[in-house]
Amino acid sequence: MTVDPDVRALLDAFDDGSPFDLARARAALDDLSLAIAAPGPAADAHDTLVAGVPVRTYTPPTDGPGLPLVWLHGGGFVTGSLDAMDPLCRQLLARAGAPVTSVDYRLAPEHPFPAALEDCTAVLRALAAEGPVVVGGDSAGGALAAAACLALRDEGLPVVAQLLVTPLTDCTLTSASCRDLGTGFGLTRQALGVMVEHYLQGADPRDPRCSPLFAPDLSRQPPAVVITAELDPLRDDGEAYAAALKRGGVTVEARRFDAMVHGFTGMSTLTPVADEALDWAFSALAELVAG
Repeated sequence: MTVDPDVRALLDAFDDGSPFDLARARAALDDLSLAIAAPGPAADAHDTLVAGVPVRTYTPPTDGPGLPLVWLHGGGFVTGSLDAMDPLCRQLLARAGAPVTSVDYRLAPEHPFPAALEDCTAVLRALAAEGPVVVGGDSAGGALAAAACLALRDEGLPVVAQLLVTPLTDCTLTSASCRDLGTGFGLTRQALGVMVEHYLQGADPRDPRCSPLFAPDLSRQPPAVVITAELDPLRDDGEAYAAALKRGGVTVEARRFDAMVHGFTGMSTLTPVADEALDWAFSALAELVAG
């Protein structure tokens, strides 16, 4: 298993073998995000509250054919901020052709499960009440996007698609990829375990609100676009969830990107595959929404 050489250089620069430390991770995330993601086009952005939750809304210079996107950031439920996600959200905006709303949900351990999901669901409910929207997220944000769709399934709101990027869908962390790719590829199983422990604080890791893969019924969900990475410990999470959605009768477009690691879609300064993946995702979304 070979990592893309440019991505490998980043992993070697930042992996000193130290165990995951929350304070250090939070301090480093903004700088790292800005370093590896292209800044994206200029756009009007303003911070406000939606349903009492802080958000940053990006507005394109001209309206396009796309639908508004509600974006839920990654970070293992314990890290992430509006500033850290700013470069990626501008990249998303360039492809969405419609406003992008980045949600600054509450983080664990200060606000354990299900606080993050409550915030994300509240924002999605409020914005979907105004018209059709797409919801998306990466990593833990993918878990939150999927769980929010499940939470709102019976409310009749126009959440028309979900974009799940290298999502965490199984907080038991027992998949084969989590075992086999849990060291040496950036995101480690040790770090995942610490982050999930901070988030759940004793809650059942099989609860579908944190682990959508364990939902007993995945029918009547919005169509989904799922991105996975070959060398990601969460690879099996995304691929198993895509398969489960299909079994539930949901339309799914899924694609694995070889030689890539967790978080690669935010590495546009390092690899052209980041842009390739986002371009593919929004093309697939457009087809799902139109069809």
